[in-house]
Amino acid sequence: MRVVDLFCGCGGLSLGFEKAGFDVVAAYDNWNAALHVYNSNFKHPAKFLDLSDVEACVEEISSYSPNMIIGGPPCQDFSSAGKRNEDNGRGDLTVHYAEIISKIKPPVFVMENVDRILKTNKLVEAKQLFKEAGYGLSYQVLDASYCGVPQRRKRFFMVGVLGEEDGFLDTALERGLSKDPMTLRDYFGNSLGIEYYYRHPRSYARRGIFSIDEPSPTVRGVNRPMPDGYEIHANDPVQSKEGVRPLTTKERSLIQTFPQEFNFEGSKTDIEQMIGNAVPVNLAKYVASTIASYLTDWGRKKDNGNGNRLTISSAIQKQPIASVVAMSLHVPLVKFDEVAKKYPDQIVVNKQVDKSNGLDLSKNLLVSLVKNDTIDLLLDGSINVYYTGKKFPSTIELNHLYYFMPFRKGKGIRDLYYIKVARVGSKHEVHYDADPNDLRLVFEIEFVKQLFRDYKPIELEIWHTFTDTTLHDILAMCQKENGQ
Repeated sequence: MRVVDLFCGCGGLSLGFEKAGFDVVAAYDNWNAALHVYNSNFKHPAKFLDLSDVEACVEEISSYSPNMIIGGPPCQDFSSAGKRNEDNGRGDLTVHYAEIISKIKPPVFVMENVDRILKTNKLVEAKQLFKEAGYGLSYQVLDASYCGVPQRRKRFFMVGVLGEEDGFLDTALERGLSKDPMTLRDYFGNSLGIEYYYRHPRSYARRGIFSIDEPSPTVRGVNRPMPDGYEIHANDPVQSKEGVRPLTTKERSLIQTFPQEFNFEGSKTDIEQMIGNAVPVNLAKYVASTIASYLTDWGRKKDNGNGNRLTISSAIQKQPIASVVAMSLHVPLVKFDEVAKKYPDQIVVNKQVDKSNGLDLSKNLLVSLVKNDTIDLLLDGSINVYYTGKKFPSTIELNHLYYFMPFRKGKGIRDLYYIKVARVGSKHEVHYDADPNDLRLVFEIEFVKQLFRDYKPIELEIWHTFTDTTLHDILAMCQKENGQ
């Protein structure tokens, strides 16, 4: 599904949508420093474009024939960190975004902003444009700490689908939220090496010291040191400033759930601003995955009367445009020969897991179906090699692999393994009568623990296989599936 990102910044929204399996083909912004960082981290182009010039934007963006347009028009005129004057100029970009959408008419759009936009006239104008263009609208304010982000950050998301009823995604956006907010310790374990940290308050009437056993406050576009004269606030969770420090720029980017290897370049001021402006990657992924599930379910329900799913051409002719979107969703097959060229030795070699230090909920987890011929080995924890099927549809970033959970058909998941090595190999390594040229992904694994007393039944569908997720995500999903 072809996605274009407007007001892309350094790429938090784009990365989240890519992690959910969408094909982001282009991005636009008018901030050169952010575009440089974006282009250093993505394969598709990010271009300079004046997004207030609606006609020029429509011509340029239309050349990519997007199925979806996503974007977060600058929010400073609505933000609690800004002057809250929607007529300062930047607020107009929300209306320009709506005008661009209304003229191009992609089947789906997503608009992100601060929660205060709900109180503005600009949103009223934008909604009117969307409705006149034929979009059904669903919108929600989401707290990122319930969406896999260790940060209290409330953001407004509006999703529009041509020809849909209003409110079509409201329930789904609420259903996937975690039971409890994510803390820094939940996400990082003890890897930060601190228990408390300083975050400069807007006013000294507020506290400035926070614990890693709570979600981070909103990551802003500035990162100031703790003044020598800072006095302990009544609400600070410490009695002394000893050992308390501000978070580093890198740590702030990780709290925004950018991956460790995401490359930020430029001046410290620009980088801090990019990080503070960005949509947290996991929040974007949460929204994108919800949309993907909705569209997949939509496509499953639509058939041609013979129980077969519609082709794209028939959907264009006979059905609302949403069916075209559902038909175009796909998850690519991993091409083992290409992976072998990119990683001639190992894809990833992980350091020995420290079982005494607890589980790292921030690490990537692969859940994959295990066939009957290996079940006995799994039950006693003696299996030490697992290979994938010949066809492996996945959105996973292979060099992020860390944990593995086998899925037993008819039962679900229970046992947690650590991936010591991931590489390209062959089925011949386990089954000696197999063709040695029959390439597969091979994981050298080690049993960690039985994570649940009984098997947890989960759906193992293309958008629910957890092929690019974290251990925290799977625990939250199991809570939801079991009504906890």
